Amino acid sequence: MTTAKCLIITTHYKPLVGGAQTVYDALASKAPAYFSVLTARRDYARGEDVDGWQAFDKAAGYAIYRTARMRPDLLGPRPSAIARVGSRLMARRIRREVLKAALAAVEQSEANIICIGALDALGWLVEPLRARTKARIILYTHGEEISQKAYSDKADAARGDALRAADAVIAVSQFTARLITEKYAVPSERIKCLGNGVDLERFRTRPSENVRVPLGLGAGPLVLAVGRLVARKGFDRLLEAWSKVLAAVPEAQLAIVGKGPLEDALRQAAENASLKGSVHMLGHVADDILPSLYASADVFTMPNRTMPDGDTEGFGLVFLGAAAGGTPGGGGGAGGAVDAIRDGETGLLVDGEDASAIAFALTDLLTDEVKRLEMGDAARAHALNQGWADKAGELLAYLDSLLDTSKGAKRGGD
Repeated sequence: MTTAKCLIITTHYKPLVGGAQTVYDALASKAPAYFSVLTARRDYARGEDVDGWQAFDKAAGYAIYRTARMRPDLLGPRPSAIARVGSRLMARRIRREVLKAALAAVEQSEANIICIGALDALGWLVEPLRARTKARIILYTHGEEISQKAYSDKADAARGDALRAADAVIAVSQFTARLITEKYAVPSERIKCLGNGVDLERFRTRPSENVRVPLGLGAGPLVLAVGRLVARKGFDRLLEAWSKVLAAVPEAQLAIVGKGPLEDALRQAAENASLKGSVHMLGHVADDILPSLYASADVFTMPNRTMPDGDTEGFGLVFLGAAAGGTPGGGGGAGGAVDAIRDGETGLLVDGEDASAIAFALTDLLTDEVKRLEMGDAARAHALNQGWADKAGELLAYLDSLLDTSKGAKRGGD
């Protein structure tokens, strides 16, 4: 059997914070001899070089190749016609540079598998890499790039072309896998469902450090919410629900961790007099503190929902993090959250649009200690069976099997 050596290509990477880069780093860190990464030095969202990328790459333990850019910088909310034309011209030049960098990285890493992330930005790489390398080409999908409406019919068609042309597609949830088949007619046998994992080294022993005091939290029952402050996470509905929770559990407190475009609006809502100062907007919390914060909470919640344009939660890494800390989760019954939470066993799923349903679920867990503790134990047991080392092994076994299939035998359009 041929052994897989996988080059992951992604538009942005650690030390930037985000779900996809966390997944790729976790997989590569557990099997550094078999994974490498090609990414950009530049953060396209800010239009600046990524702070600390050299130090991160040096310490990573696996090979990371960087090119200047993987895509043009984001334009402002109302770009001029000149700016749009300039961005399109820049995109053409960047594509040439990215393809050149990809071919060089394939040669240097001796990759026989090329794993492309960021479907919308990098899906175009599938065909030229098929033509210029002997590697098998796969796409790694995280959910929202499948569920969210593309910005044009042409872009949507390009998604489908890339998905069907690849040798295989990795999906982080059954929800994502089904959607790929339904929307883009990719045969289910060419989709590998690989759920996200947990860093067991951080959670093997249940964290016990008291982080409440340094974070300004009291001793009362604590509901914790962690995530980027965007609409699909449902934190606005959570704040709408919170007064109902306080009516049943007056001493309860809510801590929201994260940054994002809705931060100002959420802070304003949290300061409403009816919430009696019980809501703590913590902003960014360091990665090394999060395990103890998860473990110190009584209930975790992120009442995610699907937005009108299809944007939804592909999986929800935070649910597994909380579960590993022994904390039951409350999530929205949308997207891949239904894969991350076992409803009624490791937590509760509700309609993320319904503030009353959110309040009822949180109150139920806060007031029923037996249920809460049983669900917390079940959540931790489930999470500790989802280690990244096992996920990396499962992925590599699948990639090995792809190499034993004659190249192109199952590719769309062949």
